[in-house]
Order: sequence, then structure tokens, then C-alpha cells
Amino acid sequence: MQRAYARIPAALSSIFSPKILDGEKLRTNPDQTGARGGGFAFEDGVETWVSIEDTDEEITRITINGNAFEFPPSREAATVLRHMIGVSGTIHIKHEIHVPIGTGFGTSAASAMGVLLAGSLAAGRPMTMNEAIRQTHYIELRCKTGLNSEIGATLSGLVLVLREGSPDNALMDIIPLPPHCRLIALVAGPLKTPEILGDVERLRHIERVGDAKLSEILDNPTVENFLQKSREFAETTGLATSDVKTMFREFEKLPVIGYAQNMLGRAVHALVYEDELEYVVGILKEKFPNHQLIVSGFSDGVKLRRE
Repeated sequence: MQRAYARIPAALSSIFSPKILDGEKLRTNPDQTGARGGGFAFEDGVETWVSIEDTDEEITRITINGNAFEFPPSREAATVLRHMIGVSGTIHIKHEIHVPIGTGFGTSAASAMGVLLAGSLAAGRPMTMNEAIRQTHYIELRCKTGLNSEIGATLSGLVLVLREGSPDNALMDIIPLPPHCRLIALVAGPLKTPEILGDVERLRHIERVGDAKLSEILDNPTVENFLQKSREFAETTGLATSDVKTMFREFEKLPVIGYAQNMLGRAVHALVYEDELEYVVGILKEKFPNHQLIVSGFSDGVKLRRE
């Protein structure tokens, strides 16, 4: 049995401008479809083990955090391995996902990329990062699970996507982070992405507001301004739910560098200096005992090894 491991950071999204419409129709070129936006490369993300077993049948088995799971991005990534590099037999995929699924952490992109990188290495035909990013981008579009999250998973710090699409078209930049700070995220639950992005007029509104706020970020590219404009984006588009607004009111009282909503999720993330971290975490646990609280550093990149 051939086996390999990949660790892919979580790409936490703070703001986005969907680029999926061409007039009244959906864009047809995947290389020029996606989203502009920005967010943080979370240290905690998705660990993936892929084993390839020589069997007569072509079977794909997926577990997430120890349980059998039907996860379309990972299954689609296994299909890409079969068609692109000729993997046959049974593909065993094991994910350990360290952030909540469906709440703006880019877990679908991280999972698909982990399968592609670990699976191709296990098969003896490893992919470059650009190819893995390209194929993950296509998988995200086919599965309707994300727009350009795959870019944020491969860089460190505060990542901006200035032009959407595959690696052949996308343009990225980075806003430097202050020293001695950490990311925290307070999670109430997921948002129903298909319902939000299925309304064309709402989609156009989100795109207009997203482009305007990204321009304001680029006029003053600091972490503080990025988080403020991202928060204004959530409120102006109506993506900020009542529980997100409740979290916003509590974060406003706390000594944080800034805060914004996860895109898309009923969740709020903040940047906090390390010497304020214990106090901030204590207050949030007291105020929101039923929410999931995550504390993380920043990504040091994708990790990959053969086992």
C-alpha cells in the first residue's frame, strides 16, 4: 500500500467579491471565475492521509475525524487523481479537520488540495503547488463549495486576492502582520451558502460592496483598516446575522486589533496581541459558553511527506 500525508492551512475569509457572472449569465471559463477578497491563513487546518491499495474495484473511502463521511470535494479530488495520473484501485482518504466545516475556514479547498498533493505523491507522480491549486480551484467550482479559497491556503499572514481565477489569471498580495499576535475565532454555526449566492440581484449587491470595500482597503493597506472594512462589508451586504451582530458588540468592548465576520459563516474572527489573549479568551468563554472558540497562530505553509 502506498501512503502519503499533507497538512494544508485553513484559509479564513474576511471579505469577498464574487466574480461568477458575465452579464446575466454565469461565467463559463473557470480560469477567470472566482472571487476577489482577503483573509488569514490559519495555522490550524486540515491534515490528510491518502493510501492507495491495489484492488480490482475502483473505490474511494473517506473518513473525517474518525467517521465515514461523504465529502464531495475530497471525492472529486480522488476522481481527478484517477483521470489525471491514472490512479487505480482503492483510495483511502483520512482527514483530520481542526476547524468547523462550513463556517468560512476554507475546509473544502484544504481537503481537496490535501487529497491531490498526498495522493499524487503516494502514487509516485507528485504535483507542483501551481497544479494542485489549479485543480483545487476547478474542484471548488464544480462542487460549488468555494471561490478562490485555495489561494489563501498556500500563503502566510493576511492574504489578498486582487484578481480572481486559476493560477494563470489570479493576482495575490499580502498585508504584513504586527508581531506577537494571534488569531481567534468564535463560531456559532454555518450559513447556507447556496441560498445566499443563488439570488442574482443579491450576488450583484455583494459584488459591488465587496469591490468598494476592497478599494478602501488598498487605499490604506493596514491590518486595522482591513478588518474594519471587512466588518463594514458584512453589515452593508446583510451577511451579518443577528448572532454575528451580537458577537460584534462584544468584540467592540475588547482590546483586539480588529475583528470581522467569517465568509461565509455565523462566526467572527479577531486579531489579538499575545499579552491580551488570555483576557479576551476568558471574556468570550464567559459571554458565549455554547460557541466554539478557536485560538491559532499563522500558517507556515503547506507540508507534505511520503509515509
